[in-house]
Amino acid sequence: MAYIGGGSYRPSASPVKSRPSNDLSKYQLAGGGYVNIDKAGLSNWSAIVVTVNITYGSTATAGVRVRCLYSQDGASYDSPQDADAQGNYYDPFFSAGSTVQSTIVFPILTGNLRIQIYNKDPSNAHTINNVWTTLMA
Repeated sequence: MAYIGGGSYRPSASPVKSRPSNDLSKYQLAGGGYVNIDKAGLSNWSAIVVTVNITYGSTATAGVRVRCLYSQDGASYDSPQDADAQGNYYDPFFSAGSTVQSTIVFPILTGNLRIQIYNKDPSNAHTINNVWTTLMA
């Protein structure tokens, strides 16, 4: 198929992306606790792919929430409550004692963002086996 200017239209088979980064491994997330992963210098990227692999406690009654909190300056971030109200989160499948992996895509709206993993179970710890991130142009 030819287009204006001659030549053929050849769509890119894959988007431009960064190398995956393992940002957290073997982290014990206390009941009701959270852990933050901050990313800066994102102005040339359009999305972040976050893959979490978690083993839930065997007596747990709730799982985790993965939030995306935005910042214009890298110092002041959206509150967890605002992120929840805007739908800037994902709740991976939960089953006590199981290991689950979920991949979430968040848009990059500012040059800085924070991935926050929150343990919704106030009494039981979970193990975050790995958190990987990949940036997409």
